[in-house]
Amino acid sequence: MAVGTKPILLCHANPGRAGILVYNNGLAKVYILPTETHPKEEGIPVAPGASYDNDTLTGELWIVAESDTQDVRVEEDTD
Repeated sequence: MAVGTKPILLCHANPGRAGILVYNNGLAKVYILPTETHPKEEGIPVAPGASYDNDTLTGELWIVAESDTQDVRVEEDTD
């Protein structure tokens, strides 16, 4: 998934989600946000080469890059 400097939907709300893994395969930090308008500085930062893993959140998530367009890999597990 290509992530730029404008927030995009990372995943829809899914009550059947058992977990989500987001891997930042880019060269700049990305931020995971609870809403499209949430300030990126208050989001969850994911550094280049790092990942974010959550096995409890079933709500919608958004993502935005700190700069340029970043390559992000996403895996969503369901029950």
